[in-house]
Amino acid sequence: MINSTSKTDPHVRPEAIAGKPSPAPAPQSPETDRLSAASQESLQAALRQQPEIRPDVVALGQKLAVDADYPPMKIIQELSKMLIAMNDLSEKS
Repeated sequence: MINSTSKTDPHVRPEAIAGKPSPAPAPQSPETDRLSAASQESLQAALRQQPEIRPDVVALGQKLAVDADYPPMKIIQELSKMLIAMNDLSEKS
């Protein structure tokens, strides 16, 4: 079972299947890339307020599970190409 905490977007983004690499994130200095205890507690509190089971996401998953056209064939083909092109790190010694 896959637990999802994010909203699933039923629309496919063209850049997700085009095989184009995402732009690199802007470099951050070590001073700005920190999580303070206060902000961490704030995030934890917000997480505790979220329901463990989200009926809207469950309903979407049930709908997509019975949809014979999901995911679209184009997505399956593009993912297949990406998987074939990937290096198999388990074979490196």
